[in-house]
Amino acid sequence: MNYYELSECVRFLQSFKHISSISRAEDNILKIDFQTFILYANMKRGASSLFTCSYFYASKRYCAPFDILLAKRFTNAVISAIEISPNDRVIIIKVLQKNSYKTTASSLRLEFTGKHANAIILDENETVAEALRHIDENISHRTVKRGEKLLPLPPFTIKEQPITIDNVEAFLYASYEKMQHRELESFKTIKKAFLNKKIDRLQKTVDALGDENDLQKTALHESKKAELLMTYRYNLKDYAKECELTDADGQDYRIALDGKVQETIDNLFSRAKKLKQRAKSLHKERQNLTEKIDFIKRLADALAEAKSKEEAEILLPKRKAAVKKEEASDAFCTFFVEGYKVIVGKNERGNEQILKSAKKNDIWFHVKNIASAHVLLKTDKNSVSAKAFEFCARLCVNFSGLNAGVYEVDYTPRRNVKIINGAHVTYTDFKTISILKS
Repeated sequence: MNYYELSECVRFLQSFKHISSISRAEDNILKIDFQTFILYANMKRGASSLFTCSYFYASKRYCAPFDILLAKRFTNAVISAIEISPNDRVIIIKVLQKNSYKTTASSLRLEFTGKHANAIILDENETVAEALRHIDENISHRTVKRGEKLLPLPPFTIKEQPITIDNVEAFLYASYEKMQHRELESFKTIKKAFLNKKIDRLQKTVDALGDENDLQKTALHESKKAELLMTYRYNLKDYAKECELTDADGQDYRIALDGKVQETIDNLFSRAKKLKQRAKSLHKERQNLTEKIDFIKRLADALAEAKSKEEAEILLPKRKAAVKKEEASDAFCTFFVEGYKVIVGKNERGNEQILKSAKKNDIWFHVKNIASAHVLLKTDKNSVSAKAFEFCARLCVNFSGLNAGVYEVDYTPRRNVKIINGAHVTYTDFKTISILKS
């Protein structure tokens, strides 16, 4: 955003007198709650901006020193001033926080300075208390370190022409829509290509598996040769290169000998046994691979349905959070919504595991009157927003392989779900959300 756009936003924000809280909603995005209005400050390098929206999905909770100090100094604080630097793209929010012992003054500098964008907390002495990004002398002559005075920014020339924004709130909503559309489409394109590569790779593996009937025929052929050798064992000489034998049906067999005849018999029976076992396991292997392909296709469908980049990144995060070894499974998949774990069954086996492992207060989702994926929201006995419930319901629809349409998704605490057989259940005391799949 340019200087005059930020200046108009500051003019709008100066009407607010209190801040309920400031926290991170994403790695580089701050959520500022002015009680009656929520502002988001995107401090991404090279793309910093202000915006607002009706709802912003938070994929996790932040507990770094910067986040702890934000909560400490800006929760239920009185605004003493909101200013813009007269010669640079910097918004300064000054607050006073009162308690029974003293009043603490703090300020938050939001520096929308291109590749050097940063959010810096200053204490009552104008000393750096914390920062989104710490900068030492190896990176820049203007260091940002805890306990040090903050040097002024290098001179900046304002080249834009002054503007007036009549409806700043509408401007901030539009800023969000532009940012979301641009980032969402780019993200979807990259991730779609990634998923398609995974599908192609798995499909090649399926195609290379071979045919169970061919394996069974080869196994039978090897067994037949071994049986013939056993029948004519004493008529054959050890260490011959090969022999020709005829079975009871008049079928001729030319058999290569591996040293002693008995060794050849043992090797033929061993190969036949392995081929039979391979034929039996081939169906299961093909089924597992097919289920993986189906799940990835449903994940691609869910990605296509994502309405925001935050929602898309929940489905396919940049860096997958480390999960416990026992959670890595071909039966279910784990996502994180607003810091809460959401588990989606990939197949019937996964649905069964979800039901068995759930705690009584976890919320279970299922499409009404249709065989569907099971979705479990791990609440940890905490309250969950309506948007998170809606997101889980959409996961349930998108991962069930359903066509476009409107579907009703029932949800209820796990304690109200009774297992009948496997993943077949009955449930009571449920609520319902309608989901549109396009």
